Amino acid sequence: MTIDQLETLEMIVEKGSFKAASEHLHKTQPSLSVAIKKLEEEFDLQLFNREEYRPKLTPEGLVFYNWAKQCLYTFRELKTVGTELGSKKVEPFLTIVLDPLVRFEALEGIFQETVLSKHPTEMTFRSEIMSVGEELLISGEADFSISTKSSDNDMIESVPFDRVEMIPVIAKSLAKKHPGLTYKSLKQCPQVVVLSQGDKNSLLKKDAKGFTADSKKCFVTDHSLKHKMIVSGFGWGRLARNEVEKDLKKDLLIEIHDENIKPFTLDLHIMRLKHKPLGPVAKAVWAQLLQNATIKKSKRPTKRN
Repeated sequence: MTIDQLETLEMIVEKGSFKAASEHLHKTQPSLSVAIKKLEEEFDLQLFNREEYRPKLTPEGLVFYNWAKQCLYTFRELKTVGTELGSKKVEPFLTIVLDPLVRFEALEGIFQETVLSKHPTEMTFRSEIMSVGEELLISGEADFSISTKSSDNDMIESVPFDRVEMIPVIAKSLAKKHPGLTYKSLKQCPQVVVLSQGDKNSLLKKDAKGFTADSKKCFVTDHSLKHKMIVSGFGWGRLARNEVEKDLKKDLLIEIHDENIKPFTLDLHIMRLKHKPLGPVAKAVWAQLLQNATIKKSKRPTKRN
C-alpha cells in the first residue's frame, strides 16, 4: 500500500469517476485502474462495485476509504511540518485577499516589528468580493483571505472574524422621486449591484435577498464605486451599516424599510489552506490574524432579547 494508491482512491471517490480523477491527477485512466487493482489484491478486498456505471464503494470499501482519509490527513500534516522544519525559508512574497467590507482591525499588528520589519517579505493585498478569496486560496494565488465563506471545504482552515449587516439604502435626493420607498415604487429604480466574475445569474440570487430579478439592475465592478453611486443618487442598494452611519446621520442616505427589501448579514472569515507550509513570516501573520479575530469576537455586541 502506498500514499499514491490512497490518493488515487480518494480522488476517484471525490470526483465520481476514473476519468475525472485522472484529469485532476494528470495521470492516465489505466494507471489509476492498476493502482486500485493492486490495492485490492494486496488485501483481497473489493473496493468498488463493478456492476455500477459509476464507481461506487462497496460497504467494505467505504470503511477502508474512511480510514484512508484519516491516514492521508496525518500524512499531509506530517509533510507540512517536515517542510516547515526543513528547507522552508523566509517567503519573498505573501498575498492576502480582503473583502471590501473587511474592517481594518483585522490587519492590526501585522506590520509590527516582530513580524515583517526583520524580513524582506513583500506583502500584497488584493480586494476581491464575495467568495473569490476562497477560490484564490485553493488555486494557490493567495496565502490568506478575509472574506465570505461559500461552503465547508476540508482543505481550508476557517475562523469567523466579523458579521456585517447589509442594509438597503437610497440617496435622499432620489428617495423624493419614489414615495413611500416601497417594493412597488422602487421597481423602476436601479439596484446597484457589484458584479462578480461576470456571472450575473449567480450574483443576482445572492444579492437580491427578496428583491426579485424583475427589478432594474446597475452593475459595478467594485464596492467603493457602488457606495459612491448610491450616495450620488444613481440607484439604491445594500451597504454595510458601519460604512453608511455617517451618511445616514448627515441625511445623505435613507434606510429603506420594506418586507420585500430586507437587510441581511454577511459573515467574514479568516482563511488559509490547512496543509500549505508556512514560513516564519506567514506563521507570524497567521498568528496575528487569529489574535485579531479573537479580539473582534470578544467585542461583538450581545444580542438583546
